[in-house]
Amino acid sequence: MKKKTKKDFEAHVFRIIKKYIPVLFLQRNTFEVEQGTKDKNAYFEARLAYPYLNQKILYSDEAIKDYADGKDMTPFIVHEICHAVTDPFYYKATERYVTEKEIEHERELLTDHVCNIVLRIKK
Repeated sequence: MKKKTKKDFEAHVFRIIKKYIPVLFLQRNTFEVEQGTKDKNAYFEARLAYPYLNQKILYSDEAIKDYADGKDMTPFIVHEICHAVTDPFYYKATERYVTEKEIEHERELLTDHVCNIVLRIKK
């Protein structure tokens, strides 16, 4: 059996991202995958440059090792790409100066996005 490499791992991550982009309505977003989480204890991390639509998925050495051992990475990767849906709201909610109207706007966008996901699943 061929040993799984970093290149294999990143290709696998991109396959999962590609599969879930239409489910999460993220066709406008772009994704990059990089080794090296900022938080030393993190398994994966999502980095967005709000308000832009590009996102980096950062992964740890432990994630590569677990992938090589056969662990399913799907739940972790889907969690990270979901940050593209939730982080705009988080960004506004954690800003020091933000209006109630801005938070309400982000809340409605997030709610509508989740609604569209649920409607797509039911079809």
